[in-house]
Amino acid sequence: MLEKLGMFSGLTKKHLARLEAVTREIPVGKGSILFSSGDRTEGFYAVVDGSVRIYRISPGGREVTLEIVGPGGTFAEASLFSDIYHCFCVALKDSKVCLIRKDAFLGMIQGDIRFAAAWINVLSLEVIRLRQRIEELSIKSPKARIASYLLLLAEMQNSTSITLPAHRKSIATLLGMTHETFYRMAKELENEDIVRFERQRADIRNRLQLEKLVVGCG
Repeated sequence: MLEKLGMFSGLTKKHLARLEAVTREIPVGKGSILFSSGDRTEGFYAVVDGSVRIYRISPGGREVTLEIVGPGGTFAEASLFSDIYHCFCVALKDSKVCLIRKDAFLGMIQGDIRFAAAWINVLSLEVIRLRQRIEELSIKSPKARIASYLLLLAEMQNSTSITLPAHRKSIATLLGMTHETFYRMAKELENEDIVRFERQRADIRNRLQLEKLVVGCG
């Protein structure tokens, strides 16, 4: 099961088998809270099916979306080194997630230097991805952010016909724009025959042009 999830694809079969042994599959109904800020940590999670939203509550009481995680994605990795969760997680639709248990996972790291090295490599790649996202949110235009996000989903789902992990309004918040801006940019992408949106799906019709938008060439 875990070998199908992007973050674990670089691990050996031996390490994957050991990881499966400390993993528990959990069904989560739409709208259910998986964990809340202040809850004692049990481990980190991977999404097998469906999607979840990670958010915090601002001092003013506003929900601030940190991440929307769809199939193949992981979240709450920092919980391995914390006693409590510092954010909330809610299922955006009926979902299936895997809990990688904290104590057992840390035991694997401490007892197997090869696994520890492989996991460091996995986390390094994740840091690179997060840095790219920060750059996209702070520098790139709204249209380029949407293009980058769609390409990321296409890579995770290994398809140019993408299932959006959340409603477009939630995705707009994640990408740092109003939903009006998101809809306007999405309409432009449709008019240019680069992407076709239909409900919870997005079909990439011109991947090359979408990639050019991300690097600022189109």
